[in-house]
Amino acid sequence: MKKEKLFANSSYKKLFISSTAASFGDLFDMFAVMTLFTYVWHANSLWVTLIPVAYALPSILLSQAAGNLADRYDKVQLMFLSELVRLLFTCLLFFTNEPLLALGVLTLRSMSSVMKVPAQLAYVREVVKEDQLLQASTLQNIMFQIAKVVGPFLGAAALTFTTPKACILVNAAACMISIGVLFSLKKAGENIQGQAARSSHQAKEAYSNGWKLVFQHPILLRVVVLFHVSYFVVMLVDAQISIFLRDVLPHNPEMLGWLLSGIGIGALATGVYLNRKNTFIIHLGFYHLDCFYLEGLYFSLAALTQPLCHAILF
Repeated sequence: MKKEKLFANSSYKKLFISSTAASFGDLFDMFAVMTLFTYVWHANSLWVTLIPVAYALPSILLSQAAGNLADRYDKVQLMFLSELVRLLFTCLLFFTNEPLLALGVLTLRSMSSVMKVPAQLAYVREVVKEDQLLQASTLQNIMFQIAKVVGPFLGAAALTFTTPKACILVNAAACMISIGVLFSLKKAGENIQGQAARSSHQAKEAYSNGWKLVFQHPILLRVVVLFHVSYFVVMLVDAQISIFLRDVLPHNPEMLGWLLSGIGIGALATGVYLNRKNTFIIHLGFYHLDCFYLEGLYFSLAALTQPLCHAILF
C-alpha cells in the first residue's frame, strides 16, 4: 500500500503554515524589540537583559498549567485565542514608547503565548499518524531554525529603509495569517481525541520517568547540569550582544540582524551536520567538549573585538 504523504493531511498542513508564520513573525519582532531598546531608546544593559526574561519567564512559570489546559479544552480554540491575544499585545507594543511599559507588554504577550505550544503538540498527536510524528516534529523544527536565519536577516534589510516599529507590524501581519489559518481548522473527531488523551497521559509518565532516570545516573546528571550551565552562559552573553554592537558600531543597527542571522546559520548547519552523523550518540561527549571549547574561543575573540575595532578606526 502506498504510504500517505504528511502534507496530504490538510489539518497538519494548515497547522504547519500557522506555526511557520508565527515563527517568522516572532523572530522578526524580537529583532525589532532589541533594536528599539538598544538604538532608539538607548536603554542600559539591565533593561536589555530583561528582554529575554520577559520572553522566557512566563513559559517557565505557566507551562505546567498550560499543559493541563491543553489536555482539557479544544486545542484549536486554545491556539486561536493565544494568537488573537498575541496580536492585540503586538499592536499595543507598537504604540509603546518606554522600556518599562514595553517589558510589561512583552511579559503579558508571552503569557498569552504559553498555552499555544502544548496545544500545538497535542493537536499534532491528534491529527498525525504515529509513524509520521517524528517527521512532523522534525519539519516544524527545521522551519523554526530557518526562521532564525531569515527573520533577523530580513529585519536587518528592512531596517535600512524603515524603522523598528514597522518591523513590529510585520509580526502583527504574521499573527493575522496564523489566526486566519487556525480559524479554518476543524476539530478532530472524538476517537482521535481519546487517543490524544491517552497519549498525553503517557507523555506525563514518560516525563516523570525521564527525570528519575537522570537522577539515578550520576554521569547523565553531570551532563545535564553542564549543559544548563553552558546554556545559561550563552544566554547571558546573547542578552548583551546588542549593547556590545552599540558600543562598537553605534550607527549601524542593522548589524544586530546580520549577527543574529549568522547565529541562526550556525545552529542550522550544526543540526544538519549532526543529523548526518551516524556515530553522533557514541561520540556525544566529544561533541559537547568541542562545543564548549568553541564557545570559549568565540567569547574570547568577541572580547578582543572592541579594542581591535577602536585601534583600526582611530
